[in-house]
Amino acid sequence: MFNHTQLPLRRFRSYFPIVTGILLVQSVVYLLMTFNGGSTDADTLIRFGALEKSFLIQGEWWRLITPIFIHIGLAHFIFNSFALYLLGPQLEWLFGKWRFFILYMVTGFAGNLASTTIEPIGIKAGASGAIFGLFGVYLYLFLFRRGSMDQETGKSILALVGANLILSVIVPNVDLTAHLGGLFTGMLLASTLLRGRHEKNKGELDK
Repeated sequence: MFNHTQLPLRRFRSYFPIVTGILLVQSVVYLLMTFNGGSTDADTLIRFGALEKSFLIQGEWWRLITPIFIHIGLAHFIFNSFALYLLGPQLEWLFGKWRFFILYMVTGFAGNLASTTIEPIGIKAGASGAIFGLFGVYLYLFLFRRGSMDQETGKSILALVGANLILSVIVPNVDLTAHLGGLFTGMLLASTLLRGRHEKNKGELDK
């Protein structure tokens, strides 16, 4: 996907800790929910930290973060986990593990905040805002960092983002606002995070 001059393949293959950790955490949470009322049960979702505006108004601000690791139903869990597995590792290498973690959490937070602000009704959960944040980074790289990925890959990413946004509109109970919040936040953060890694990456490539 990225040019080999920018991402040494050998190191890329051995560098997955944050993505693996996130996948592990959300898998454990999903299993705990499944055996404690079910991941589609409203009371269980609230108990595990899903986003619901009345609780947020009462001061439970952490509900803007915990839903990133909570999924409603098996299909939701599998889709987001698979998307993270596909999209996350190369960005983790590119930014470094802690910058990647910040990116993932901030875009997920932004998606949840946008959702509860614009579409305040209902119980909300899922990593979709963060996943679309990763999409946002790829879009930024393709549109504003020419040469960071080949044209065919970039066009595929563009088509994939478009298809997912269309599905967000036509599929019931999918939170388009959270997706857009994560997407645009990812695009905005990409430049700052890349700037922080530029000198280090350059030094490694010159060795």
